[in-house]
Amino acid sequence: MKLVERIQKSEVFINEKMKNNNVVVRILEDKDEDKGEILIFKDKKIERIFQIERIAYRQIEIKEDNKVLEYSLHIENLGKWLYNLYNPIEVLYVFYGGEQRGRTLTKNQVEKIAIGRTDSMVISRKNNMDLEKKVTDKQPIVKGYLGPMFERIDYGKIYLRYETQEIHDMLSA
Repeated sequence: MKLVERIQKSEVFINEKMKNNNVVVRILEDKDEDKGEILIFKDKKIERIFQIERIAYRQIEIKEDNKVLEYSLHIENLGKWLYNLYNPIEVLYVFYGGEQRGRTLTKNQVEKIAIGRTDSMVISRKNNMDLEKKVTDKQPIVKGYLGPMFERIDYGKIYLRYETQEIHDMLSA
């Protein structure tokens, strides 16, 4: 099945979620079956146009004005990604291994145990040298943990993952 056809199946659900923002999403096909466009209408006027391109069977790259906004987004998360453009986002921090294992902390909670912050990768992303997710920029660093790493996206939430080296090694094996 073509990329856009698969994504269009969720268009009604996406629009239902976006209704409170007075936003309508239209997903259009391109001549190339691995490409398409997303038109965002706000107050019945085109507000934004995104280009999408398949990079794997279930993953897309999203561009606006030839600038990569999102790389390797799973198509089932497109609605969440669009929703988060128009709504406040809470970042939550999930810990695997170590003292904090099994805990999900809020920004205020993780700030209390932080020993620093990650660097901003804006320039690297601009040069397409490093496609780390923007949300990992300037996030708390926690002693004894690798991360933050992008874990998952939800409506109004982004989860960042911290894991010990031991857990990382087990998952990487």
